[in-house]
Amino acid sequence: MKSLRFNGDITLDDVFHHHKTLVYDSVVQAIEKHGMKKGKDEVEVLSISINGVDHTVNLSRSKFVDGLYNAIKFYEELEEYEKCQHCLTLINQLKKKELASR
Repeated sequence: MKSLRFNGDITLDDVFHHHKTLVYDSVVQAIEKHGMKKGKDEVEVLSISINGVDHTVNLSRSKFVDGLYNAIKFYEELEEYEKCQHCLTLINQLKKKELASR
């Protein structure tokens, strides 16, 4: 899990707005590394400290696919199509695991 530390006049919204690439990369990485494990209902995506106050961004299993689709939209704007394809691969793997567990 990535950790970011900030001091000064900055909000969580500012962090998400100015560090979108890092946020989406962290979502994809967290799902890939930890979300594919059976029984893992939530992954820790990012740790953010602002003026000594710690925040942890988590993503629940029910939001994995939505998070990956949002990442695809973001990566399309940057024309990072390899990352888009990687997200689609993860989505397909998640859907296969879901079908297999039924």
